[in-house]
Amino acid sequence: MIGIDTNVLLRWLVRDQLIGEPALAQSEALSALFDKSEEAFFINEIVVVEIAWVLKQRARLPKTRIAEIIWGLLNLENAVVKDRDILSAALQAYSEFPGDFSDHLIGEINSRNGCRTTMTFDKAASKSSHFTELTR
Repeated sequence: MIGIDTNVLLRWLVRDQLIGEPALAQSEALSALFDKSEEAFFINEIVVVEIAWVLKQRARLPKTRIAEIIWGLLNLENAVVKDRDILSAALQAYSEFPGDFSDHLIGEINSRNGCRTTMTFDKAASKSSHFTELTR
């Protein structure tokens, strides 16, 4: 199995928007690796969170597009995604409720580890059933 870093995966994900020879060459190198490798590719949950953050903060993509991209990642052929079921549930909540993807992942992880709620100051995240807003 081969682990994939956030920056490598991002170059591949946004290959259609890349400008410049080095970036395009990097994207093509990963595409070639995906095509010829007989090993599975490992994507951990931190990589997924970082991708969501970059797509929101740097690329300024709308939430619906970010969700589409992450759904695609979770369903990549020949990829092993750590805690795919937790990421999928968090992505579903992200698609349905206000808040960042990382908020919903925190709520989902906490819920699956026995927490009846997760306290937050984040009004947006508190709209999800996994959170309770802590008033100031």
